[in-house]
Amino acid sequence: MLNGKRLPRLDLLLALVQTLLGFTDGGHRPVPLRDPRIEVWRDRWSGLQLLQSSAKQITATTVETEPASEPGQRTEASVSDEPPPTVRIFVAMPGTSMGAHAQWTNIAEIRRQLLEPMAALIGEELNCETQLVIEKEKTSMGTIHRSMFREAMDADVYIADLSGANPNVYLELGVRWALRDTVTVLISQDIQEVRFNVSANRMIHYGPMPEELREAQRQIAQAAVEGLRRPEHIDSPVREGSDYVTVPRSHYEALSKEIASLRAQQGEDLIDAALALRGEDQARSIELLHEAVARNPSSLRGHFELGVALRKENRYAEAERALQYCVRLRADHAPSWRELGTARGKRGALHDAADAFARAVELDDSDAQTWAILGGLHRRFARRDLLERFDIAELEKALNCYRRAIALSGNDTYPLLNQARVELLLSGARGTDPSLVFDRFRLLEHLARFAAEDTAGTDPWPVFDLADTLLLSGREAEGLSELRKAISLVRPHEIESVVSSVVVPLQDFLAYPQLLPPATATAVSEAVAECLRYLPHREMHDDSFPGPRSWSPDSGAARRPAE
Repeated sequence: MLNGKRLPRLDLLLALVQTLLGFTDGGHRPVPLRDPRIEVWRDRWSGLQLLQSSAKQITATTVETEPASEPGQRTEASVSDEPPPTVRIFVAMPGTSMGAHAQWTNIAEIRRQLLEPMAALIGEELNCETQLVIEKEKTSMGTIHRSMFREAMDADVYIADLSGANPNVYLELGVRWALRDTVTVLISQDIQEVRFNVSANRMIHYGPMPEELREAQRQIAQAAVEGLRRPEHIDSPVREGSDYVTVPRSHYEALSKEIASLRAQQGEDLIDAALALRGEDQARSIELLHEAVARNPSSLRGHFELGVALRKENRYAEAERALQYCVRLRADHAPSWRELGTARGKRGALHDAADAFARAVELDDSDAQTWAILGGLHRRFARRDLLERFDIAELEKALNCYRRAIALSGNDTYPLLNQARVELLLSGARGTDPSLVFDRFRLLEHLARFAAEDTAGTDPWPVFDLADTLLLSGREAEGLSELRKAISLVRPHEIESVVSSVVVPLQDFLAYPQLLPPATATAVSEAVAECLRYLPHREMHDDSFPGPRSWSPDSGAARRPAE
Protein backbone atom coordinates (compact mmCIF):
# COMPACT_ATOMS: atom_id res chain seq x y z
CA MET A 1 0.00 0.00 0.00
CA LEU A 2 2.79 2.45 0.92
CA ASN A 3 4.53 1.72 -2.38
CA GLY A 4 1.43 2.94 -4.20
CA LYS A 5 0.90 -0.34 -6.03
CA ARG A 6 -2.71 -0.69 -5.02
CA LEU A 7 -5.57 1.33 -3.56
CA PRO A 8 -6.15 0.11 0.01
CA ARG A 9 -9.50 -0.27 1.75
CA LEU A 10 -10.79 3.07 3.03
CA ASP A 11 -10.92 1.98 6.67
CA LEU A 12 -7.31 0.75 6.49
CA LEU A 13 -6.09 4.00 4.94
CA LEU A 14 -7.91 6.13 7.52
CA ALA A 15 -6.55 4.02 10.39
CA LEU A 16 -3.00 4.51 9.05
CA VAL A 17 -3.47 8.27 8.61
CA GLN A 18 -5.07 8.55 12.06
CA THR A 19 -2.06 6.81 13.61
CA LEU A 20 0.57 8.82 11.74
CA LEU A 21 -1.11 12.15 12.50
CA GLY A 22 -0.81 11.37 16.19
CA PHE A 23 3.00 11.51 16.13
CA THR A 24 4.01 15.07 17.03
CA ASP A 25 6.85 16.56 19.07
CA GLY A 26 8.51 13.19 19.56
CA GLY A 27 5.45 11.65 21.20
CA HIS A 28 2.07 10.32 20.23
CA ARG A 29 -1.38 11.74 20.95
CA PRO A 30 -4.59 9.98 19.94
CA VAL A 31 -6.36 11.66 17.02
CA PRO A 32 -10.17 11.32 16.78
CA LEU A 33 -11.48 9.70 13.60
CA ARG A 34 -13.55 12.81 12.83
CA ASP A 35 -10.48 15.07 12.74
CA PRO A 36 -10.74 17.39 9.65
CA ARG A 37 -7.24 16.34 8.59
CA ILE A 38 -8.48 12.75 8.24
CA GLU A 39 -11.52 13.83 6.22
CA VAL A 40 -9.14 15.23 3.57
CA TRP A 41 -7.73 11.74 3.09
CA ARG A 42 -11.24 10.31 2.80
CA ASP A 43 -11.85 12.74 -0.11
CA ARG A 44 -8.52 11.82 -1.72
CA TRP A 45 -9.36 8.12 -1.50
CA SER A 46 -12.78 8.72 -3.11
CA GLY A 47 -11.12 10.66 -5.92
CA LEU A 48 -8.62 7.88 -6.55
CA GLN A 49 -11.38 5.29 -6.58
CA LEU A 50 -13.29 7.29 -9.21
CA LEU A 51 -10.16 7.65 -11.33
CA GLN A 52 -9.48 3.94 -11.02
CA SER A 53 -13.03 3.06 -12.11
CA SER A 54 -12.90 5.53 -15.01
CA ALA A 55 -9.57 4.11 -16.19
CA LYS A 56 -11.02 0.61 -16.26
CA GLN A 57 -14.04 1.80 -18.24
CA ILE A 58 -11.90 3.72 -20.76
CA THR A 59 -9.59 0.75 -21.24
CA ALA A 60 -12.52 -1.59 -21.79
CA THR A 61 -14.13 0.82 -24.28
CA THR A 62 -10.88 1.30 -26.20
CA VAL A 63 -10.21 -2.42 -26.51
CA GLU A 64 -13.75 -3.41 -27.38
CA THR A 65 -15.32 -0.60 -29.39
CA GLU A 66 -12.90 2.19 -30.40
CA PRO A 67 -12.66 2.21 -34.21
CA ALA A 68 -10.16 3.76 -36.57
CA SER A 69 -11.03 7.25 -37.75
CA GLU A 70 -10.63 6.22 -41.39
CA PRO A 71 -11.11 2.92 -43.23
CA GLY A 72 -8.10 0.66 -42.87
CA GLN A 73 -6.56 2.61 -39.96
CA ARG A 74 -5.33 0.32 -37.17
CA THR A 75 -6.55 1.04 -33.65
CA GLU A 76 -5.40 -0.16 -30.20
CA ALA A 77 -7.85 -3.02 -30.51
CA SER A 78 -6.45 -4.15 -33.85
CA VAL A 79 -2.85 -3.83 -32.65
CA SER A 80 -3.52 -6.17 -29.71
CA ASP A 81 -3.40 -9.94 -29.97
CA GLU A 82 -7.18 -10.10 -29.49
CA PRO A 83 -9.27 -10.56 -32.65
CA PRO A 84 -11.26 -7.44 -33.72
CA PRO A 85 -14.76 -7.27 -32.23
CA THR A 86 -17.84 -8.20 -34.19
CA VAL A 87 -20.57 -5.57 -34.36
CA ARG A 88 -24.02 -7.15 -34.14
CA ILE A 89 -26.60 -5.26 -36.21
CA PHE A 90 -30.22 -6.18 -35.59
CA VAL A 91 -33.04 -4.98 -37.83
CA ALA A 92 -36.61 -4.82 -36.53
CA MET A 93 -38.88 -4.65 -39.57
CA PRO A 94 -42.28 -5.91 -40.74
CA GLY A 95 -42.28 -9.64 -41.35
CA THR A 96 -44.63 -9.87 -44.36
CA SER A 97 -45.79 -6.47 -45.61
CA MET A 98 -44.14 -3.06 -45.76
CA GLY A 99 -47.55 -1.37 -45.72
CA ALA A 100 -50.15 -0.32 -48.27
CA HIS A 101 -48.32 2.86 -49.29
CA ALA A 102 -44.80 1.40 -49.51
CA GLN A 103 -42.84 2.07 -52.73
CA TRP A 104 -40.55 -0.91 -52.10
CA THR A 105 -42.29 -4.11 -50.96
CA ASN A 106 -39.70 -6.82 -51.64
CA ILE A 107 -38.18 -7.46 -48.21
CA ALA A 108 -35.46 -9.74 -49.60
CA GLU A 109 -34.34 -7.02 -51.98
CA ILE A 110 -34.34 -4.44 -49.16
CA ARG A 111 -31.92 -6.68 -47.30
CA ARG A 112 -29.70 -7.27 -50.33
CA GLN A 113 -29.56 -3.73 -51.65
CA LEU A 114 -29.85 -1.62 -48.47
CA LEU A 115 -29.04 -3.53 -45.31
CA GLU A 116 -26.12 -5.70 -46.45
CA PRO A 117 -24.22 -2.82 -48.10
CA MET A 118 -24.90 -0.69 -45.01
CA ALA A 119 -23.43 -3.40 -42.74
CA ALA A 120 -20.39 -3.65 -45.02
CA LEU A 121 -19.82 0.10 -44.78
CA ILE A 122 -19.92 -0.10 -40.95
CA GLY A 123 -17.37 -2.94 -41.00
CA GLU A 124 -15.04 -1.01 -43.30
CA GLU A 125 -15.26 2.14 -41.22
CA LEU A 126 -14.62 0.34 -37.94
CA ASN A 127 -12.21 -2.23 -39.38
CA CYS A 128 -14.20 -5.07 -37.86
CA GLU A 129 -16.57 -7.89 -38.69
CA THR A 130 -20.30 -7.22 -38.76
CA GLN A 131 -23.22 -9.58 -38.20
CA LEU A 132 -26.56 -8.64 -39.75
CA VAL A 133 -29.56 -10.22 -37.97
CA ILE A 134 -33.25 -10.06 -38.92
CA GLU A 135 -35.67 -11.80 -36.57
CA LYS A 136 -37.77 -13.39 -39.31
CA GLU A 137 -34.71 -15.19 -40.71
CA LYS A 138 -33.94 -17.03 -37.46
CA THR A 139 -34.63 -20.77 -37.53
CA SER A 140 -33.98 -21.86 -33.93
CA MET A 141 -37.03 -23.01 -31.96
CA GLY A 142 -38.44 -21.12 -28.97
CA THR A 143 -40.63 -18.15 -28.08
CA ILE A 144 -40.18 -15.40 -30.65
CA HIS A 145 -40.82 -12.61 -28.13
CA ARG A 146 -37.96 -13.72 -25.94
CA SER A 147 -35.58 -13.63 -28.89
CA MET A 148 -36.81 -10.23 -30.08
CA PHE A 149 -36.57 -8.61 -26.67
CA ARG A 150 -33.15 -10.15 -26.07
CA GLU A 151 -31.94 -8.49 -29.29
CA ALA A 152 -33.30 -5.19 -27.98
CA MET A 153 -30.90 -5.56 -25.09
CA ASP A 154 -27.86 -7.16 -26.75
CA ALA A 155 -27.55 -5.72 -30.28
CA ASP A 156 -24.71 -3.20 -30.73
CA VAL A 157 -26.69 -1.42 -33.43
CA TYR A 158 -30.48 -1.59 -33.52
CA ILE A 159 -32.25 -0.49 -36.72
CA ALA A 160 -36.01 -0.03 -36.52
CA ASP A 161 -37.79 0.07 -39.89
CA LEU A 162 -41.06 1.90 -39.23
CA SER A 163 -42.39 1.59 -42.78
CA GLY A 164 -46.04 0.60 -42.79
CA ALA A 165 -46.50 1.50 -39.08
CA ASN A 166 -46.22 -2.14 -37.98
CA PRO A 167 -47.31 -2.29 -34.28
CA ASN A 168 -44.81 -5.07 -33.44
CA VAL A 169 -41.90 -2.93 -34.64
CA TYR A 170 -43.10 -0.04 -32.47
CA LEU A 171 -43.30 -2.37 -29.49
CA GLU A 172 -39.77 -3.68 -30.10
CA LEU A 173 -38.47 -0.14 -30.53
CA GLY A 174 -40.02 0.84 -27.19
CA VAL A 175 -38.28 -2.10 -25.51
CA ARG A 176 -34.96 -1.07 -27.08
CA TRP A 177 -35.30 2.51 -25.94
CA ALA A 178 -36.14 1.34 -22.43
CA LEU A 179 -33.13 -0.98 -22.18
CA ARG A 180 -30.23 0.63 -24.05
CA ASP A 181 -28.77 4.12 -24.17
CA THR A 182 -27.38 3.68 -27.70
CA VAL A 183 -27.13 2.85 -30.69
CA THR A 184 -30.64 2.94 -32.20
CA VAL A 185 -31.27 4.09 -35.79
CA LEU A 186 -34.76 4.82 -37.13
CA ILE A 187 -35.53 4.34 -40.85
CA SER A 188 -38.71 4.51 -42.95
CA GLN A 189 -39.80 4.67 -46.60
CA ASP A 190 -42.34 7.35 -45.69
CA ILE A 191 -41.30 9.68 -42.83
CA GLN A 192 -44.74 11.31 -42.82
CA GLU A 193 -46.23 7.95 -41.93
CA VAL A 194 -44.25 7.65 -38.65
CA ARG A 195 -46.64 7.81 -35.72
CA PHE A 196 -46.93 8.72 -32.07
CA ASN A 197 -44.04 10.25 -30.13
CA VAL A 198 -41.54 8.51 -32.38
CA SER A 199 -42.10 11.20 -35.00
CA ALA A 200 -40.16 13.69 -32.87
CA ASN A 201 -36.93 11.71 -33.39
CA ARG A 202 -34.46 11.90 -36.26
CA MET A 203 -35.51 9.58 -39.08
CA ILE A 204 -33.56 8.34 -42.14
CA HIS A 205 -35.56 7.98 -45.37
CA TYR A 206 -34.82 5.17 -47.81
CA GLY A 207 -36.26 4.00 -51.14
CA PRO A 208 -35.46 1.84 -54.18
CA MET A 209 -34.05 4.58 -56.44
CA PRO A 210 -30.26 4.41 -56.81
CA GLU A 211 -29.44 7.86 -55.44
CA GLU A 212 -31.74 7.66 -52.44
CA LEU A 213 -30.54 4.10 -51.81
CA ARG A 214 -26.86 5.11 -51.71
CA GLU A 215 -27.66 8.10 -49.51
CA ALA A 216 -29.66 5.91 -47.11
CA GLN A 217 -26.78 3.40 -46.91
CA ARG A 218 -24.35 6.22 -46.11
CA GLN A 219 -26.58 7.90 -43.50
CA ILE A 220 -27.46 4.68 -41.68
CA ALA A 221 -23.81 3.56 -41.57
CA GLN A 222 -22.66 7.00 -40.43
CA ALA A 223 -25.27 7.13 -37.63
CA ALA A 224 -24.22 3.66 -36.43
CA VAL A 225 -20.47 4.43 -36.54
CA GLU A 226 -20.84 7.74 -34.73
CA GLY A 227 -22.97 6.11 -32.05
CA LEU A 228 -20.44 3.30 -31.54
CA ARG A 229 -17.59 5.79 -31.33
CA ARG A 230 -19.44 7.89 -28.75
CA PRO A 231 -20.82 5.41 -26.21
CA GLU A 232 -21.43 8.25 -23.77
CA HIS A 233 -24.01 9.77 -26.15
CA ILE A 234 -27.60 8.71 -25.39
CA ASP A 235 -29.96 8.48 -28.35
CA SER A 236 -32.85 6.90 -26.43
CA PRO A 237 -35.52 9.51 -25.52
CA VAL A 238 -36.60 7.21 -22.68
CA ARG A 239 -33.17 7.04 -21.04
CA GLU A 240 -31.84 10.46 -22.01
CA GLY A 241 -33.14 12.17 -18.88
CA SER A 242 -32.91 9.14 -16.60
CA ASP A 243 -30.39 8.39 -13.86
CA TYR A 244 -30.73 4.65 -14.39
CA VAL A 245 -28.19 2.38 -16.05
CA THR A 246 -28.68 -1.16 -17.31
CA VAL A 247 -26.36 -3.97 -16.31
CA PRO A 248 -26.66 -7.75 -16.73
CA ARG A 249 -28.35 -9.55 -13.87
CA SER A 250 -25.21 -11.62 -13.26
CA HIS A 251 -23.16 -8.44 -12.95
CA TYR A 252 -25.69 -6.89 -10.57
CA GLU A 253 -25.78 -10.02 -8.41
CA ALA A 254 -21.98 -10.20 -8.33
CA LEU A 255 -21.78 -6.55 -7.27
CA SER A 256 -24.45 -7.10 -4.62
CA LYS A 257 -22.47 -10.02 -3.20
CA GLU A 258 -19.28 -8.00 -3.26
CA ILE A 259 -20.94 -5.06 -1.51
CA ALA A 260 -22.43 -7.39 1.12
CA SER A 261 -19.00 -8.93 1.65
CA LEU A 262 -17.37 -5.51 2.01
CA ARG A 263 -20.05 -4.35 4.42
CA ALA A 264 -19.59 -7.51 6.46
CA GLN A 265 -15.83 -6.97 6.55
CA GLN A 266 -16.28 -3.33 7.53
CA GLY A 267 -18.64 -4.48 10.27
CA GLU A 268 -16.05 -6.96 11.57
CA ASP A 269 -13.34 -4.28 11.51
CA LEU A 270 -15.60 -1.94 13.48
CA ILE A 271 -16.29 -4.66 16.05
CA ASP A 272 -12.55 -5.23 16.49
CA ALA A 273 -12.02 -1.49 16.89
CA ALA A 274 -14.84 -1.30 19.44
CA LEU A 275 -13.43 -4.17 21.50
CA ALA A 276 -10.01 -2.51 21.47
CA LEU A 277 -11.60 0.61 23.02
CA ARG A 278 -13.60 -1.31 25.64
CA GLY A 279 -12.58 -0.06 29.06
CA GLU A 280 -10.86 3.05 27.68
CA ASP A 281 -13.68 4.85 25.86
CA GLN A 282 -16.87 2.89 26.44
CA ALA A 283 -19.13 5.46 24.77
CA ARG A 284 -17.07 5.34 21.59
CA SER A 285 -16.93 1.55 21.78
CA ILE A 286 -20.73 1.33 21.85
CA GLU A 287 -20.96 3.90 19.05
CA LEU A 288 -18.71 1.72 16.86
CA LEU A 289 -20.78 -1.38 17.66
CA HIS A 290 -23.96 0.45 16.64
CA GLU A 291 -22.27 1.40 13.37
CA ALA A 292 -21.07 -2.19 12.88
CA VAL A 293 -24.58 -3.67 13.11
CA ALA A 294 -25.95 -0.89 10.91
CA ARG A 295 -23.43 -1.80 8.20
CA ASN A 296 -23.94 -5.53 8.64
CA PRO A 297 -27.34 -6.24 10.24
CA SER A 298 -26.80 -10.01 9.96
CA SER A 299 -23.69 -9.99 12.16
CA LEU A 300 -24.33 -12.21 15.17
CA ARG A 301 -21.03 -11.13 16.70
CA GLY A 302 -21.88 -7.45 16.31
CA HIS A 303 -25.29 -7.67 17.99
CA PHE A 304 -23.88 -9.93 20.71
CA GLU A 305 -21.00 -7.61 21.62
CA LEU A 306 -23.39 -4.64 21.52
CA GLY A 307 -25.73 -6.42 23.94
CA VAL A 308 -22.85 -7.21 26.30
CA ALA A 309 -21.57 -3.62 26.18
CA LEU A 310 -25.01 -2.14 26.83
CA ARG A 311 -25.64 -4.53 29.70
CA LYS A 312 -22.38 -3.48 31.33
CA GLU A 313 -23.53 0.12 31.03
CA ASN A 314 -26.75 -0.82 32.89
CA ARG A 315 -28.78 -0.12 29.73
CA TYR A 316 -30.66 -3.36 30.16
CA ALA A 317 -33.65 -2.69 27.88
CA GLU A 318 -31.35 -1.77 24.98
CA ALA A 319 -29.15 -4.77 25.71
CA GLU A 320 -32.18 -7.04 25.65
CA ARG A 321 -33.23 -5.71 22.23
CA ALA A 322 -29.77 -6.39 20.80
CA LEU A 323 -29.71 -9.91 22.24
CA GLN A 324 -33.23 -10.68 21.05
CA TYR A 325 -31.97 -9.84 17.57
CA CYS A 326 -29.17 -12.39 18.16
CA VAL A 327 -31.59 -15.22 18.92
CA ARG A 328 -33.67 -14.27 15.90
CA LEU A 329 -30.56 -14.53 13.75
CA ARG A 330 -29.60 -17.87 15.31
CA ALA A 331 -32.17 -19.50 17.52
CA ASP A 332 -29.70 -22.28 18.41
CA HIS A 333 -26.99 -19.98 19.76
CA ALA A 334 -26.78 -20.84 23.45
CA PRO A 335 -24.48 -17.93 24.53
CA SER A 336 -26.99 -15.41 23.14
CA TRP A 337 -29.79 -16.99 25.18
CA ARG A 338 -27.54 -16.90 28.24
CA GLU A 339 -26.74 -13.21 27.78
CA LEU A 340 -30.41 -12.49 27.08
CA GLY A 341 -31.29 -14.17 30.38
CA THR A 342 -28.67 -12.06 32.14
CA ALA A 343 -30.04 -8.80 30.70
CA ARG A 344 -33.59 -9.76 31.64
CA GLY A 345 -32.51 -10.69 35.14
CA LYS A 346 -30.65 -7.42 35.54
CA ARG A 347 -33.80 -5.44 34.79
CA GLY A 348 -35.81 -7.60 37.23
CA ALA A 349 -37.71 -9.81 34.75
CA LEU A 350 -36.68 -12.98 36.56
CA HIS A 351 -39.22 -15.37 35.06
CA ASP A 352 -38.34 -14.22 31.53
CA ALA A 353 -34.71 -14.66 32.49
CA ALA A 354 -35.45 -18.20 33.66
CA ASP A 355 -37.01 -19.01 30.27
CA ALA A 356 -33.92 -17.74 28.46
CA PHE A 357 -31.56 -19.73 30.69
CA ALA A 358 -33.68 -22.86 30.27
CA ARG A 359 -33.27 -22.45 26.51
CA ALA A 360 -29.51 -21.94 26.88
CA VAL A 361 -29.14 -25.09 28.97
CA GLU A 362 -31.34 -27.02 26.54
CA LEU A 363 -29.03 -26.03 23.68
CA ASP A 364 -25.78 -26.57 25.58
CA ASP A 365 -25.83 -28.31 28.97
CA SER A 366 -22.03 -28.49 29.05
CA ASP A 367 -21.50 -24.76 29.59
CA ALA A 368 -20.38 -24.23 33.18
CA GLN A 369 -20.98 -20.50 32.90
CA THR A 370 -24.67 -20.95 32.15
CA TRP A 371 -25.16 -23.42 35.00
CA ALA A 372 -23.42 -21.03 37.39
CA ILE A 373 -25.59 -18.07 36.38
CA LEU A 374 -28.68 -20.27 36.57
CA GLY A 375 -27.63 -21.05 40.12
CA GLY A 376 -27.59 -17.32 40.81
CA LEU A 377 -31.09 -17.04 39.35
CA HIS A 378 -32.50 -19.71 41.69
CA ARG A 379 -30.69 -18.02 44.53
CA ARG A 380 -32.46 -14.83 43.53
CA PHE A 381 -35.81 -16.66 43.47
CA ALA A 382 -35.05 -17.91 46.98
CA ARG A 383 -34.51 -14.36 48.23
CA ARG A 384 -37.86 -12.84 49.24
CA ASP A 385 -37.10 -9.78 51.34
CA LEU A 386 -35.02 -8.96 54.41
CA LEU A 387 -37.84 -9.66 56.82
CA GLU A 388 -38.48 -13.21 55.59
CA ARG A 389 -36.44 -16.36 55.43
CA PHE A 390 -35.13 -17.92 52.24
CA ASP A 391 -36.98 -20.51 50.16
CA ILE A 392 -35.07 -23.69 50.93
CA ALA A 393 -36.30 -25.46 47.78
CA GLU A 394 -34.93 -22.70 45.57
CA LEU A 395 -31.64 -22.71 47.49
CA GLU A 396 -31.39 -26.45 46.84
CA LYS A 397 -31.92 -25.83 43.12
CA ALA A 398 -29.21 -23.18 43.20
CA LEU A 399 -26.87 -25.59 44.97
CA ASN A 400 -27.44 -28.28 42.35
CA CYS A 401 -26.71 -25.79 39.55
CA TYR A 402 -23.45 -24.75 41.18
CA ARG A 403 -22.45 -28.39 41.66
CA ARG A 404 -23.12 -29.00 37.96
CA ALA A 405 -20.94 -26.00 37.10
CA ILE A 406 -18.17 -27.31 39.38
CA ALA A 407 -18.26 -30.70 37.66
CA LEU A 408 -17.77 -28.96 34.31
CA SER A 409 -15.22 -26.31 35.30
CA GLY A 410 -13.03 -27.94 37.95
CA ASN A 411 -11.22 -25.54 40.29
CA ASP A 412 -12.99 -22.35 39.18
CA THR A 413 -13.48 -20.24 42.30
CA TYR A 414 -16.77 -18.83 41.06
CA PRO A 415 -19.01 -21.94 41.41
CA LEU A 416 -16.94 -23.29 44.32
CA LEU A 417 -17.42 -20.16 46.40
CA ASN A 418 -21.07 -19.84 45.46
CA GLN A 419 -21.63 -23.44 46.51
CA ALA A 420 -20.14 -22.56 49.89
CA ARG A 421 -22.27 -19.39 50.13
CA VAL A 422 -25.47 -21.32 49.43
CA GLU A 423 -24.52 -24.04 51.91
CA LEU A 424 -24.00 -21.31 54.52
CA LEU A 425 -27.48 -19.88 53.80
CA LEU A 426 -29.00 -23.38 54.02
CA SER A 427 -27.32 -23.83 57.39
CA GLY A 428 -28.91 -20.58 58.57
CA ALA A 429 -32.33 -21.53 57.15
CA ARG A 430 -32.24 -24.99 58.77
CA GLY A 431 -30.60 -23.89 62.00
CA THR A 432 -27.69 -26.34 61.65
CA ASP A 433 -24.05 -25.95 62.70
CA PRO A 434 -22.18 -23.88 60.02
CA SER A 435 -18.67 -24.73 61.25
CA LEU A 436 -17.99 -27.15 58.38
CA VAL A 437 -18.93 -24.47 55.87
CA PHE A 438 -16.58 -21.97 57.52
CA ASP A 439 -13.83 -24.60 57.21
CA ARG A 440 -14.61 -24.79 53.50
CA PHE A 441 -14.11 -21.00 53.19
CA ARG A 442 -10.70 -21.37 54.88
CA LEU A 443 -9.67 -23.97 52.30
CA LEU A 444 -11.00 -21.90 49.41
CA GLU A 445 -8.90 -18.94 50.54
CA HIS A 446 -5.82 -20.60 49.02
CA LEU A 447 -7.50 -21.11 45.66
CA ALA A 448 -8.93 -17.57 45.68
CA ARG A 449 -5.54 -16.08 46.57
CA PHE A 450 -3.86 -18.00 43.76
CA ALA A 451 -6.51 -16.80 41.27
CA ALA A 452 -6.17 -13.19 42.45
CA GLU A 453 -2.39 -13.24 42.14
CA ASP A 454 -2.56 -15.03 38.79
CA THR A 455 -4.52 -12.14 37.23
CA ALA A 456 -1.91 -9.64 38.44
CA GLY A 457 -4.49 -7.04 39.44
CA THR A 458 -6.28 -6.93 36.09
CA ASP A 459 -9.49 -8.71 37.13
CA PRO A 460 -11.48 -7.65 40.24
CA TRP A 461 -13.53 -10.85 40.56
CA PRO A 462 -10.88 -13.15 42.07
CA VAL A 463 -10.09 -10.35 44.55
CA PHE A 464 -13.76 -10.13 45.56
CA ASP A 465 -13.71 -13.91 46.08
CA LEU A 466 -10.60 -13.63 48.22
CA ALA A 467 -12.27 -10.87 50.29
CA ASP A 468 -15.27 -13.15 50.98
CA THR A 469 -13.10 -16.07 52.10
CA LEU A 470 -11.21 -13.80 54.49
CA LEU A 471 -14.36 -12.14 55.86
CA LEU A 472 -16.02 -15.51 56.53
CA SER A 473 -12.99 -17.28 58.00
CA GLY A 474 -12.17 -14.87 60.84
CA ARG A 475 -9.72 -12.50 59.10
CA GLU A 476 -12.05 -9.55 58.91
CA ALA A 477 -9.54 -6.71 58.53
CA GLU A 478 -7.77 -8.42 55.63
CA GLY A 479 -11.14 -9.16 54.06
CA LEU A 480 -12.19 -5.50 54.12
CA SER A 481 -8.81 -4.49 52.70
CA GLU A 482 -9.16 -6.92 49.79
CA LEU A 483 -12.75 -5.74 49.18
CA ARG A 484 -11.58 -2.14 48.78
CA LYS A 485 -8.77 -3.30 46.52
CA ALA A 486 -11.24 -5.22 44.33
CA ILE A 487 -13.54 -2.20 44.02
CA SER A 488 -10.58 -0.07 42.92
CA LEU A 489 -9.97 -2.50 40.04
CA VAL A 490 -13.50 -2.14 38.61
CA ARG A 491 -13.82 0.01 35.52
CA PRO A 492 -15.79 3.20 36.29
CA HIS A 493 -18.56 2.50 33.79
CA GLU A 494 -19.15 -0.96 35.36
CA ILE A 495 -19.01 0.04 39.02
CA GLU A 496 -22.76 0.03 39.67
CA SER A 497 -23.38 -3.31 37.96
CA VAL A 498 -20.44 -5.02 39.65
CA VAL A 499 -20.88 -3.68 43.19
CA SER A 500 -24.63 -4.38 43.16
CA SER A 501 -23.83 -8.03 42.41
CA VAL A 502 -21.24 -8.14 45.22
CA VAL A 503 -23.28 -6.52 47.98
CA VAL A 504 -26.43 -8.68 47.87
CA PRO A 505 -24.80 -12.03 48.84
CA LEU A 506 -23.14 -10.26 51.76
CA GLN A 507 -26.50 -8.90 52.87
CA ASP A 508 -27.96 -12.40 52.63
CA PHE A 509 -25.72 -13.62 55.44
CA LEU A 510 -27.09 -10.90 57.74
CA ALA A 511 -30.64 -12.26 57.34
CA TYR A 512 -29.85 -14.88 60.03
CA PRO A 513 -28.56 -13.10 63.20
CA GLN A 514 -27.14 -16.29 64.78
CA LEU A 515 -25.42 -17.51 61.64
CA LEU A 516 -22.21 -15.48 61.86
CA PRO A 517 -19.89 -14.93 64.82
CA PRO A 518 -20.20 -11.35 66.17
CA ALA A 519 -16.86 -10.17 64.78
CA THR A 520 -17.65 -11.68 61.36
CA ALA A 521 -21.14 -10.16 61.35
CA THR A 522 -19.66 -6.74 62.10
CA ALA A 523 -17.09 -7.07 59.31
CA VAL A 524 -19.75 -8.18 56.81
CA SER A 525 -21.89 -5.18 57.81
CA GLU A 526 -18.91 -2.89 57.20
CA ALA A 527 -18.33 -4.55 53.81
CA VAL A 528 -22.00 -3.94 52.89
CA ALA A 529 -21.69 -0.27 53.90
CA GLU A 530 -18.50 0.03 51.82
CA CYS A 531 -20.31 -1.35 48.76
CA LEU A 532 -23.37 0.86 49.21
CA ARG A 533 -21.15 3.93 48.95
CA TYR A 534 -20.78 3.20 45.23
CA LEU A 535 -24.46 2.69 44.47
CA PRO A 536 -26.68 5.60 43.36
CA HIS A 537 -29.18 5.56 46.23
CA ARG A 538 -26.99 3.76 48.77
CA GLU A 539 -29.58 1.13 49.41
CA MET A 540 -29.76 -2.60 48.94
CA HIS A 541 -30.08 -3.54 45.28
CA ASP A 542 -32.22 -6.62 45.61
CA ASP A 543 -32.63 -6.73 41.82
CA SER A 544 -28.96 -7.62 41.49
CA PHE A 545 -28.37 -10.37 39.01
CA PRO A 546 -25.22 -12.23 37.95
CA GLY A 547 -23.91 -11.94 34.43
CA PRO A 548 -20.92 -13.09 32.38
CA ARG A 549 -18.12 -10.60 31.97
CA SER A 550 -17.36 -11.18 28.29
CA TRP A 551 -17.68 -13.66 25.46
CA SER A 552 -16.78 -13.87 21.76
CA PRO A 553 -18.63 -16.07 19.25
CA ASP A 554 -15.26 -16.77 17.66
CA SER A 555 -13.49 -18.02 20.75
CA GLY A 556 -16.41 -19.39 22.75
CA ALA A 557 -14.58 -18.34 25.91
CA ALA A 558 -16.34 -16.69 28.82
CA ARG A 559 -15.16 -14.94 31.98
CA ARG A 560 -16.80 -15.27 35.33
CA PRO A 561 -19.84 -13.24 36.42
CA ALA A 562 -20.30 -11.39 39.65
CA GLU A 563 -22.52 -13.61 41.74
